[in-house]
Amino acid sequence: MMQSGTPKTAIDYIHALGRFTGRPGLHRIRALCAALGDPQDGLRFVHIAGTNGKGSTACMTASILQAAGYRVGLYTSPYLVQFHERIRVNGALISDGDLTRLSGEVAAAAKGLSLPAGETIGEFEFTTALGFRYFAEQGCDIVVLETGLGGRCDATNVVRTTEVSVITPISRDHMAVLGDTVAEIAGEKAAIIKPASAVVCADGQPEEAQVVIHHACEALGAVWYEGERECRLLRCGIDGSAFVCRGQGYTVAMPGRHQLQNAMTALRTVDALRLRGWEIPVEAAVRGLARARMQGRLERVVDQPLVLLDGAHNEAGIEALCRTVDELLKMRRLHVVMGMVRDKEYEVCVRRMARRADVFYACAPDTEDRSLNEQTVAALAEQGCAEVYDCHTVERALAAALGNASQEDCILVCGSLFLVGEAEKILRTRQKTAE
Repeated sequence: MMQSGTPKTAIDYIHALGRFTGRPGLHRIRALCAALGDPQDGLRFVHIAGTNGKGSTACMTASILQAAGYRVGLYTSPYLVQFHERIRVNGALISDGDLTRLSGEVAAAAKGLSLPAGETIGEFEFTTALGFRYFAEQGCDIVVLETGLGGRCDATNVVRTTEVSVITPISRDHMAVLGDTVAEIAGEKAAIIKPASAVVCADGQPEEAQVVIHHACEALGAVWYEGERECRLLRCGIDGSAFVCRGQGYTVAMPGRHQLQNAMTALRTVDALRLRGWEIPVEAAVRGLARARMQGRLERVVDQPLVLLDGAHNEAGIEALCRTVDELLKMRRLHVVMGMVRDKEYEVCVRRMARRADVFYACAPDTEDRSLNEQTVAALAEQGCAEVYDCHTVERALAAALGNASQEDCILVCGSLFLVGEAEKILRTRQKTAE
């Protein structure tokens, strides 16, 4: 049982619950939510699944809805610096007091459940139920809900109805859980589609994924929303992008052409919501997109030398990051600080980044059971980069990169989101100390 007291004790308790705590399915989260009065049933949702772009698309969509005057819940994972990032209302993180109080309530509900032998409530199930309780208490008009892993058996899929189901680009990731092929993975993610809901599918979807998603829509009587497909790019730089869609200009603060794709998905989601009766002025979409920020997505944290943080950690994500590096950073000497976890396609990710690095700093995220050792990262990097340092920790890697880089260089921290979160915390602390 959780000891009452502080947010730290609550978060430590949640982390100790573990990731996989029984056979795949929604039976545990259904039981837990029922014990809490099914708070999710009184909420309305935009539900987002996919391999890449989920977090950015969720952030953009929530920002637009907030700009339209709605009270908006945002549920994302994982977090970078602090646990509270996962649960927000109108951009504000859940408070220490609410997190601690609701953790106690959810823990008490979990204790009274009758689950199959050997099964317990896991960390993601617990946090999802807590989020639903908080969003209901806060009187949210709508919640933008990002899946954690997959869709079919993801705890967020306990919701019975959605306003819009959104599928961002699908690629091979978490194959041990979701399947070996894009079609299999698409089937797991398309399972978030609910009968009679609107469905928005991002551009750039592999054909085999498109087929699966279309079939899911037809089987459930869901409405596929095609929406505007074309936009005219005005500029794309390290400070963001500007584009025109249907004669209206928009700006996106998050850099990279892949963020334009996420922005178009968010705008299509908003169009689908309008057709369902939601009042969202064009001006709100303009303001919402311009204001949207997501930590760890080519996030600029230092200007001289330029320090960027990006949580690309699978093949598709690294491919998008490499395109951005080739386009926006080709004139700068590039220092890459990188570490990975073992359950990702780390070989292709490290090799691709190493080929673009002038100097590579191998390190390991502080994740204990999942971390890929830095010696393996360094050995892979040496196949594509002439200057590689084995730094063990991200703190040492950052110190080395900052010591070696000139004011005109760029330091790119990438790979595991755990590593990026550590780097974010270290760099923010350095900035506060300097001030």
